Parts: sequence; C-alpha cells; structure tokens
Amino acid sequence: MALAGKSLVRVEARDYWELYDHIPFKGSSIEIAGAVLGESYDLLVAPEDMALVTGSGLAWQVVELESRPVEDGVDAEYRSWDAHIALMRNWAATYPDICRLDSIGQTHEGHWIYGVKISGNVQVDDDRPEVILEATHHAREWAAPEAARHFVDTLLTNYATNPGFRDYVDNVQTWVFPIINIDGYLWDYPQQRSWRRNRQPFGSAIGSDPNRSYNGVCDGDPNADWGALVRGSRSDHRPGSDVWMGAHGRWASEVDALAEFFKTRNFVADITLHSYSELVLWPYGDGRTAPYNAMLVSLGQRMAAQMPKLGSGTYSPGQSNTLYPTSGGSCDWMLGWAHAVGGFPCMSYVFELGTTFYQNTSQLPAIQTANFRGAYFLFQRADSIRNALRGKVPPPTLTGPDSSETGDVVLHWSPLRPSYNEPDRWGIERLSGLTVIEDDFEAGSGRWTFGGAALSTTQKRSGSYSVYLGTGNNISNYAMTSDPYPVRAGDSLRYWIWFDTESNYDATVAEVSENGLEWFQLHDRYTGNSGGWVRRAFSLAPWIGSSVFIRFRYMTDDNTLRAGVYVDDVWPAPAFAQRLVLSDAITDTLYEVSDLEVGTYWFRGRGRNAAWGWNNQGPLKEVVVTGVGVAERPGADRLRTGLTAGRNPSAGPIELGYTLARTGNAVLAVTDASGRKVRTLVSGRTGQGRHSVRWDGRDDAGRRLPAGVYFCRLDADESAGVRVVLLD
Repeated sequence: MALAGKSLVRVEARDYWELYDHIPFKGSSIEIAGAVLGESYDLLVAPEDMALVTGSGLAWQVVELESRPVEDGVDAEYRSWDAHIALMRNWAATYPDICRLDSIGQTHEGHWIYGVKISGNVQVDDDRPEVILEATHHAREWAAPEAARHFVDTLLTNYATNPGFRDYVDNVQTWVFPIINIDGYLWDYPQQRSWRRNRQPFGSAIGSDPNRSYNGVCDGDPNADWGALVRGSRSDHRPGSDVWMGAHGRWASEVDALAEFFKTRNFVADITLHSYSELVLWPYGDGRTAPYNAMLVSLGQRMAAQMPKLGSGTYSPGQSNTLYPTSGGSCDWMLGWAHAVGGFPCMSYVFELGTTFYQNTSQLPAIQTANFRGAYFLFQRADSIRNALRGKVPPPTLTGPDSSETGDVVLHWSPLRPSYNEPDRWGIERLSGLTVIEDDFEAGSGRWTFGGAALSTTQKRSGSYSVYLGTGNNISNYAMTSDPYPVRAGDSLRYWIWFDTESNYDATVAEVSENGLEWFQLHDRYTGNSGGWVRRAFSLAPWIGSSVFIRFRYMTDDNTLRAGVYVDDVWPAPAFAQRLVLSDAITDTLYEVSDLEVGTYWFRGRGRNAAWGWNNQGPLKEVVVTGVGVAERPGADRLRTGLTAGRNPSAGPIELGYTLARTGNAVLAVTDASGRKVRTLVSGRTGQGRHSVRWDGRDDAGRRLPAGVYFCRLDADESAGVRVVLLD
C-alpha cells in the first residue's frame, strides 16, 4: 500500500554517503525509512519527488507493502494506547511488590506518559543501579511498544519461577516507557498513516521529530549543541520536515518530560526502541567518538550478537552515524548530559527493530524475543557498568552566607552523585571588580569569546562596529561572554540583531548556561530575514541568584549561504577585574576564606577526578563584606564580639563559645546547608563577656538532625559571626 501518499523505494547504496551524493534530499519530502547496511536504503518518496530517485543513477525498486491487521489484547497483534495503559495498570495490581505504575508528565495534547518501574521493594528508590527502556519516539514504529511490553511481561510473569530473572529484578531498578510520543501514536493507530512526528503545532506545520529535539551533547562543544548540523545531517530546521528538531532544544513536550525525569535518576544504561533495520547503534550521531567508547562498542557488539534477525544472522552493530548522521537524538543527550553534567556513566543505545514499520504480526514474537535478549544482556550488567566507569565531577553549586561583617566566609558544597564520579580534589576561585555595560563593541571585544565570530563594520546598529557571527556551511559559530553574569531580580538580556539567513534551513539563537556545558535557548530560533535591525529582550528570571554565560549562536546546513547574522548593543556584558585561584587542592567539601576587605566578591568552584581531570566551573556565589563586624570595649581585656566552635565533627554535643563586647541583644542560631533555621540556642539580652552553650544536634522540636554540615550564626552588637559545624 502507499504510506501517506508515498511509495517505499529500495535504493542500492553501499553507505549513506553514496546515497547522499546521488540524491538531493534538501527541500524534498524524501524520508529514510531503514537500511540494510552495505546493501541498500529504503526511502519513502512522494510522487513529486520520484524523479530525484529515478534520475539518481542508483538502482532502485518499489517495494510492495501490505496493510497489517490490528486487534487489541492478542500477543502477536498491535495494541492501542488504551490497551497499553490497561496492561500497565494490571501489572501494577497483579505484582504490587515488584511493579509500580508511574508517569513522567504530559504530552502537548495532555496525555499522561505512563510507564512502570520493576524492582524488588519497588516503592523505594534506593542505591541499586537503574536502567531505562523507552520506546516509540516515532509514531509509526509499532513494533517498538510491543517489544517494550514483552520485556516487562517476561520479567513479571517469570519472576516467581525463574531464579535468574528474580535475581535481576531484586538487584536492578528497571524503568520501561512503551510509548513516549503518545499524541503521534494515537494519530497513526490504527489508520497506519505513516506518521513519524508528534502533534505539537508550529505555525502552519504539525509536529516535530522527538528524536531530534534533545538538547545536544552538553560537552562544551558548540558543534554538538542543539541545532548544529554536520554535513549530510538527517536533522532539519524546517517545520514540516519529518526530521524537524523543533523551535529550540527540548521543544517537544514529550522530550522535555523525559529529559526532566532522566535528570532525577542515575541511569547507567539506556535503550531506546525504534524500527526498522535490525541494528544496534551507539552515540554519537554526528560521528565524533563518545566517552566510554571502548565499552560502548564492546557491549553493542555483544548485544547485537544475542539478537537474531528475521532472516539469517544477527543484528548489525555500529555507531549511529553509520546509518546516517544526526543531531538532537536521545542517546547522544543521555550519554553526554549524564557524563559531563550529571556526573554518572550511561551506556546509551538504539535498537532498530525488524524490517518494516508495520511488521507482519506473525513476525512480532521473533522481534520481541530478539529485543529481550539484547536489552536483558545489557541491563544485567548495570552493576558492572556502575563499578567500572566514572562520570566527570559535576560543577558544584557553592552555598554560604550572602554577607559577612568580619571578612570571614565559609563556603560549602554538596557533591552531586559522588559515588558515580569519585571526586578527588576541588578548586575555588575568587572574582571581584565586576563591571557591567551595554556593549556597543566600539572599545573592542575584550568581554567576549569568539568561535568563528568577529567584529565587523559591514552592519552596525550604533557606532562603527557590531559582532558578525561568520559564514560557512555546517557552522555553529558563536559569540559568548568571557565571564558569567550574576543575575539579579528584574534582569533581562537586551540586544539588537540583524539577520539574513536561508529561511528554515539556517537558524540563530540567544542562549544561556550556568556552566558552559548545558545551554538553554531563550526563544524560538530566528530564521529568514529580520528586515533590518530589531531589538530583542528576554527575562533572566529563572537564573536569579545564580549566574549565566550569554551566547549568540548561528547554525547553517549544507550549501546556500546568505549574508548572515550581526549583533550589537548587548546588555549585560560583564567583566571581572580580578580573578584569584584560592586553592585547587581542596579535599573537603567546605572552604574557609578569611580577612576579606570591604567589598563584593564572587566565588565559584570546580571538581576533578582521576578518570577525567577537571570539569568546568560552577555558577557564582556572591558575598558582600560590610566591614561592620568588630565592636570593641575600651580596657585591658579589649573584648571582641565573636564565635568559636569546639571539636567537630561530633556525634555528641558541640561546645560553642561566644563573646560579647558589650551587653545587648544577642541571637545564636543554627541553620542547615540551605539556610533554613533549625535551632535557636540563645535569644535575648545577654551580658558583656565570654559565654558558652552546648548544642546537642537537635532542632527546636527536639528531633535529632541528620548528619551533615550546619552553620552557627551569632548576631550581636551590629556584628555577626558564622562557624561551620559537622554532625556525624
């Protein structure tokens, strides 16, 4: 049958580049449906584009397709979304000790994205390794949810009788989401419209490709961030294209929900199910080598060897760009974000199941068995992956007082997932002398870092200069603030922009990042022609109290270049006059800074481990030194208001000593690391002299507080003092 008015055409090509060099994909509606690597590619071709294939010089043939029957509730048939929900509810009710129904959020059309967690003591999130299996980013790939269903059903129904399955379930936390793109699936099922995208509208177009909408690789390389296009990429800035990546990173509602869920977990293995081509693929889609490549390759090859094809042989393993190059895929983001930002290893793979979208239902059992063998092989090794590999040390977020009257400051940070990245050292840097201007670039580019950008006199909104973001095919050029900007209430990014780009193929964005790794676009991408200089402003409210780098980025595809992108009169453009590394040999998670002079200071930290060395700096922590804090009494004793802490960490009471230079009101309180007050030890009028009090590690309600870092603060005589105490 015809798929949405298109024909399925099998074209002989040894690899993607032979196909790409003979068929002009750009601007056409031709889709790559699947491939037999080394032999042929299956293309979905509309009648108006058939001449592009028949005139290519490559051998081709139209492949006849049959409609696949649909019947709910039969093991070798395809199920509706409602039937999948009913199954998941039934699993949770039938196996409540090892199966839990959960949801990660809603689609654009408001459908809840349901999945199940399978684990011994399933209601508890503990330190057992976690893995995830998700399916059906693409609506027409009907074998994917059935394979996910079969994986769950096999584990649950055999748990009581199969010791191997029981051992796995008891020791690994497994999450399975059979349909991510529910809106698209509901549109495609059961009509078989060959619909790939979700159903989220953008202008007159409907839907983006959820597996192109993820937010890049998050490793600091702009060529791997959202929207960047390598030569021949099967990702697209054109709304209506079946591989449109959306208006910005995580634009697809389903992707946004899954990404937020992923960030809250510690997944050491991920498999995303697609169809078709009988492949096992691993990152990166742009052709670069991913971290942990040796293990990625080894596990991928061994998984593929477990998975029999429908004909003869086993699944073919390879890096995902061997099928065709892409950007914005789930596996790239999950591995990359986990490694550099989350601080844990995640072995991430794509299974391309079967040999067509609407596979003959008689072949479903074999496809499901192949998927189970591959996924179970990987997931059984979850603990070994966790033990063998390390993520980078995530950039720390410093906490501590916002002000100091004495010039003494204690900074503290909580390592993120330290058992997964094993930090061995920390570094703290102090910055001061901040100036912020609206930069018209007349004084040069000293506040900026350029990647392919340059000052220009060709276009300017004011004065003689602006920043030109460069030109070339497949670029991801940028201008970025060299220093981060501390965001305050009411702040917004304001600038003027002039652009003339190839409409819906090239794009430009303004974006921000706290750490230079994970970037967030502040708006839907610009494309086409601005019609002159236009002013733009975007709130920075989500980052109040933190700090961000600001970046303007221009992305192009293959061929057809126009005048490009210019930026001028940008606010804020920050610069710090002084930077001082206080230490890069800290082994604790707190650091004391003493004798600061009156002024405003910013501190930031970074961490390292033996596996990957230093990671990027974290966001700024601002501290104001007021210099009011020393009050003295004339006389021989020359008492100074202050605070001391006895031996700690301690499992017993901690002795706190405090001195008042003169009689007056005094408050001595304990706060936790977030600044929340947990205990008041002294409050009221207190005499001049030296005093002491013991803290038993309990809060004001008498409850024993958990082990960790706490801050004791004395406020008296318009002075203040802070000391860190550690409870064992």
